[in-house]
Amino acid sequence: MRNVSYINLDDHINAANIPLIPELARRFLELHGLETIDEQDVLSIEADYPQFFESLLNVINSDHFNLTSKVSSIYQAVQLAGFERICLLMICLVIYKTFGQYKIRGLDQQEFWEDSLRRAVSARMIGETIGLDGSRCFTAGLMQDIGFLLLFLLSPNKGALWAEFRKREPEARYSMERNVFNMTHDQASELFCERWGMLDEIARPICNHHSCNTAQLEFFDEQLCKVLHCADWMSAVYTALDKSFVINRCRQILTENFEMEPYRTEELLAAIPDEVDLTALVLGIKVKGHIEFSQILFQANIKLNEDNINFQELTMRLEQALDERDRLAAELNRDLGLAREIQKSLLPPLMDKKFPIVGINISARDLSGDFYDYFSLPDGRIYFNLGDVSGKGVNAALLMAKTSSLFRCLGKRIHDPGELMSQINIELCETSIHGMFVTMIAGLYCPKSGMLRMVNAGNPPALLFSPDGLARELDAQAPPLGVLSEAEFPEFELDLADQSLYMFSDGVTEGYVAENEMLEMSGLFKTIATMEAGLTPLQRIEKIVDRFNDSTVPFRDDVTLLLLEKQ
Repeated sequence: MRNVSYINLDDHINAANIPLIPELARRFLELHGLETIDEQDVLSIEADYPQFFESLLNVINSDHFNLTSKVSSIYQAVQLAGFERICLLMICLVIYKTFGQYKIRGLDQQEFWEDSLRRAVSARMIGETIGLDGSRCFTAGLMQDIGFLLLFLLSPNKGALWAEFRKREPEARYSMERNVFNMTHDQASELFCERWGMLDEIARPICNHHSCNTAQLEFFDEQLCKVLHCADWMSAVYTALDKSFVINRCRQILTENFEMEPYRTEELLAAIPDEVDLTALVLGIKVKGHIEFSQILFQANIKLNEDNINFQELTMRLEQALDERDRLAAELNRDLGLAREIQKSLLPPLMDKKFPIVGINISARDLSGDFYDYFSLPDGRIYFNLGDVSGKGVNAALLMAKTSSLFRCLGKRIHDPGELMSQINIELCETSIHGMFVTMIAGLYCPKSGMLRMVNAGNPPALLFSPDGLARELDAQAPPLGVLSEAEFPEFELDLADQSLYMFSDGVTEGYVAENEMLEMSGLFKTIATMEAGLTPLQRIEKIVDRFNDSTVPFRDDVTLLLLEKQ
């Protein structure tokens, strides 16, 4: 299978130190290159590792994988999508499950996999733009820095240097690797590819992506090698200290390698965060939060390139741009004002004191991606929800309006919260913009009996407070809406009695109450538990919001709260 020649490394660092390839991956890779794939061979492997292949099938059947129809076995997926595409996806999951189990003091695993996903989605976007196979580009992008993780596995006493490596742009980091480890991550990747018998079309570009030696590479290998080189710099935009330099370098190498216009480079860079969020959710990879590309540009303080533009021409262009900006800004403000009024009209009115639900929504921007709603059915039961749309801006606001409207419309005839969420999910999977999803907590409450049926689809856990101050977390038991069309939405059923149910978006727990200090779940619990007696429900949720108003840090995300309790 292999035809790549490997270098000789120091005796203390060799293939024997590399984790062994899992048996299921070895058996699957052995099928690669066969003229025909025998169904029994695939079924035999699937039968021996049912749990892994069940996870693999869930990813394959997700909208993210984009098959024309759902499949019930890996062999069906092979027939529909081709063996190579399924094999590449298998490799991604196996590598994450194999290397994700190692813990090294000083090395943040979630940051490592977040960086790897940035390279993977960057490689896929570039590859699809220039006509390469997106799955192959994604897999190579995810694997291209496995050698970097191996360096720390082989020298765990150097884990404290991880943060310093991460701050550097790719070329500086490459030089630092030689000094610290006496080898580089692409050399370690060669050991890994040899140890695992990795596919040549993946291994060659991975092991050469820093040099892209065209004399040793075929055409498609060379193209993928260049894609990985560019993806490495695109990921560094979000981690390196000198962001201005890295962004300009991205523009330069994408223009040199693929004749890509600078504006197109920035479009790809801006798309990375949402692509990482969605891909991590589908693959089950845990990552941390991130900043938007607009904030990256602000930090970089990108300036106009004044080469070959005289002062008078620059001044004239600036005046024209300012006039056009003012005109567009006035139009935009009028449109945003109307959109804000429409959004406010979608929120339910504040009810009288006898009504058991009260909510609040504070938008961090002109338009909000959070929402809540409640309405009564003819029999007296009350439907309620609280949701958070991924992303920001107009797209998020439009999806928020659609989801809220679907809930109110369908809820009037579907009186089962799990079924209602399932129907909304199907609709969003069919029509929502690629990469966007909605986390939502929703339920049906009966004021007469005090019984509550509730579903949590990817939302932060609700807090159920008893009168004695004890709290119970009701975690999400279902994925967000708009990700998996066949997802199930199990319900909680409980007697609310004299307890209080607090629901909230992640803008609450991730909101800043002081410089570099988020409220987090512990702070929210303490805020609620220490409130003085006698406050009304509205006063209590306003007390929580006051924690953010007292901070000098501006709102970074929408803040939405809903409180349900028997009146």
